[in-house]
Amino acid sequence: MSNQPGTGGLGTAGAGTGNVAGVSPRAVWQQSKSARAAWWLLPVCFLLWLYRDGLHAWFLADDFAWLSLLRLVRNRHDLLHEMFAPMAQGTIRPWSERGYFLALEAIFGLDSLPFRLVAAFTAALDVVLISWLTLRLTGSRVAGFVAPVLWTANSALVRAMTWSSAYNELMCPLFLLSALALLIRYVETGRRGYWWSQLAVFVLGFGVLEINVVYPAIAAAWVLFGVPLARERRNALLRGIVPLAAISVAYFILHRIAAPMPVSGPYTLHIDASILKNLALYLKWTFAPEPLQRFGHRHLTVLLVFAIGSLASLAFAFTELLLRRFQVLFFVAWFLVTLAPVLPLSGHLTDYYLTIPAIGIAMLAATAAGRFWAGTGRQRTLVAIPVLVYLWAAVPVTQAETHWWFDQSIAVRTLVLGVRAARETHPGKAIAIEAVTRDLYNFSFAHSAFPSVGINDVYLTPESELKINSGPDPIDLADLALPPAVLSHAITHNDVVVYSLESVRLRNITEAYGRRRMGRPNEVPARVDVGNILNSWLLGPSWLPPEAGIRWMPRSATLRLGVPQGGGSNLRLQGYCPESQLLIAPRHLMILADGVVLGETRIYDPESNFQRLFPLSGVLAGKESVELEIRVDPVDRKDDQDYGLVFGKIELLP
Repeated sequence: MSNQPGTGGLGTAGAGTGNVAGVSPRAVWQQSKSARAAWWLLPVCFLLWLYRDGLHAWFLADDFAWLSLLRLVRNRHDLLHEMFAPMAQGTIRPWSERGYFLALEAIFGLDSLPFRLVAAFTAALDVVLISWLTLRLTGSRVAGFVAPVLWTANSALVRAMTWSSAYNELMCPLFLLSALALLIRYVETGRRGYWWSQLAVFVLGFGVLEINVVYPAIAAAWVLFGVPLARERRNALLRGIVPLAAISVAYFILHRIAAPMPVSGPYTLHIDASILKNLALYLKWTFAPEPLQRFGHRHLTVLLVFAIGSLASLAFAFTELLLRRFQVLFFVAWFLVTLAPVLPLSGHLTDYYLTIPAIGIAMLAATAAGRFWAGTGRQRTLVAIPVLVYLWAAVPVTQAETHWWFDQSIAVRTLVLGVRAARETHPGKAIAIEAVTRDLYNFSFAHSAFPSVGINDVYLTPESELKINSGPDPIDLADLALPPAVLSHAITHNDVVVYSLESVRLRNITEAYGRRRMGRPNEVPARVDVGNILNSWLLGPSWLPPEAGIRWMPRSATLRLGVPQGGGSNLRLQGYCPESQLLIAPRHLMILADGVVLGETRIYDPESNFQRLFPLSGVLAGKESVELEIRVDPVDRKDDQDYGLVFGKIELLP
């Protein structure tokens, strides 16, 4: 029985002594209580000071997808589905994403401060655990102090400390560090409760982040390199870790069945030579954080910071191995093992993936600091130089990037809450926004910020489209930017209000904007979103009222489109036909332009969402606009009303 986890056999030699690493907890620091408290609290204070802007950051980007979940929960079944159904690249993270947003939004609404406080508290616990673990492994107060400071200074933490969607990057190390701490206490005391508590934390960690699967490798690395153990005891511990590895394998298989890996896009795995290139890049960002050059440091300075930090760490690790002190291999293993799952993501290289791996390098550098600080003045100088150079370069940049993210979130808050206030002031009217920058668009409109918080019919002015697409890589804004004619018609008929984004608020400029557009030519748009009520004036009288962004047509319906210069090349129709109708009979579709047949097509089961292109062959040349007629046969009749097809967007392509 002594070889089985959960028995006293693995820990009896050190039970009650806490001396696995040669460090007695009672003798670690024989100083005043205030000094001990300062030792624990100062790294936490450094964290809170460095990321103080993050405490006041608002929501942005992916946050709005998670904020929309609460409106989908109407009963227990909905709650279970929203908590555990695969989402966002096939992830299943009920604690660090779904539960985090659902619980806090249910209690505090769109107040972001509770979200940021929870994130800061979690990061503070990470800091304490890093201090505890480093002290346990090295017996050095200096190392235990320096490790969390170095980790905190790395700008890899900025996203997690300012962006609620990255909270998983703070919660995951909390589970990994906690599980490892419980394993260490189990080995020190032999108490079975620590082993089973470790197992519980490990299993719950799968609901935080997929990287949790690597914990058995971390535990094995600690057993092999973290502390000196007798061979029999070490082998028994390794055998005890095998069931943990089996759990990770089973989770990986089940997760892949429930949420298959993406086969395209940025989250596609690339198992090839690019992994080594990605590893080199992440190593560079660990010692010389990625934003250094973006926030003012010269390229040569960045190279110098990287060279000093990496060479000092490499020299220390090499020296330790020569002296047969293999503890450094645990720190290297932490870095490589926690980084390995993201290395194949060649299409999504980002520095916040280093939040967890950087702990290993921080502990390695801190161990060197602790070792040399106990030596001569020359040795202290040698270790102080790389630490101080790193902090000199990293701290201002981390502060600057934190403030940048804070500024972006405040702009989003101004926009979203301003639009909410505008909707309350002008119920039933659409809202058009002017002066939206590309960054603001990417953090709000691009992530459906307004529908996510229950606000619909929010658009961009034509001028905003020009501003957003002033640089390279244009964004398709056809669904959001109102054509000039549509906006002018809506202003004239009091269907829309126009707001301009200023530094701290939205300002109603509807009247001034309407005067500005007076006298300008308003060409009929070549693209009509049939389901948008602002486009109703372009539709014939037979169309049914819009429903949730779409609109039914009966047997025949008409609309007017502007003709692009040159007459246009194709007519594109996008629509939908319920499968229940297609099961009865295919739909025959005919298109006429000013009474002339452009083409015909059939819609068959099971193609319910359809798109059709009709070549124009120059038949519209010389015309400024054209009346299209759509005919469909057969139709369904219900409550004395014909239902033919559902349409979304109809456009003439140049």
